[in-house]
Amino acid sequence: MDVVKAVVLGMAQGLTEFLPVSSSGHLVIMREILKAQEALLSFDVLVHLGTLAAVVLVFRRDVARLASAAVGVAADVARGTSFGKAISRDDWRKMVFLIIVASIPTAIMGLALEPVVQRLFTSRLAVGIFLVATGLVLWLADRVSTGRIPLGRLGPLGAFCIGVAQGLAVVPGFSRSGATISTGLLFGLRRDDAARFSFLLSIPVILGASALELPDLVRAGLAKDLAAPFLAGAVASIVSGYVAIHLVFSALRRRRFMVFALYTWIVGAAVIAWAFLGA
Repeated sequence: MDVVKAVVLGMAQGLTEFLPVSSSGHLVIMREILKAQEALLSFDVLVHLGTLAAVVLVFRRDVARLASAAVGVAADVARGTSFGKAISRDDWRKMVFLIIVASIPTAIMGLALEPVVQRLFTSRLAVGIFLVATGLVLWLADRVSTGRIPLGRLGPLGAFCIGVAQGLAVVPGFSRSGATISTGLLFGLRRDDAARFSFLLSIPVILGASALELPDLVRAGLAKDLAAPFLAGAVASIVSGYVAIHLVFSALRRRRFMVFALYTWIVGAAVIAWAFLGA
């Protein structure tokens, strides 16, 4: 993998991780086009950490408040306060609780579906089908969402369903951000709040996935000749991820989310055709 390929893949990861078009599906496609199949595990970990850095950079104030709230909840519980009372003291503590609730089904589904997902990553047809499915989810959410409920009024059931949607997005071609934002919209969340919760929810997911891959990464090591390309790819994922987050908010505020649905339908149809033609 040279620097140019690494930068292209890093930019693709950063943009598609947060734009509702599926990062996994696009990376499968890009790797085949660029013939960049070597050292995938190490590269995946680095570019995912790059997208994590982009989220933390954009939402640094929210992340700091969530961290403080989590410490506060833990301290109160340690002093004998009930968990329910501890999380009810302010909206940030409730947000910590909702992120935990949403992360549980994601973690369970990610581990349970891993054997199936590994096989799907080798299937162009599967990627194409799930890209089309992503477009249908985006279209449905855009059509029926009311966008009136503030994030502070999201309940545990809504958070759990968003987590289930995120768990389904482990399959290549089904967008994590698209699934979580759309589910938030279907529960009536305001557009900005649906996106905000989706992006904050990505933090434990990316951290968890990277932690699971870390032992294999350490065993595999990183060849010296790949250090520069991998660093370039990581930087590209940070910059493009930062841009993508702002693009999502802009599209939601201007009610142009359907653009992403049309895009995933077109790309999905093209990938399905590619699979059948065997190019």
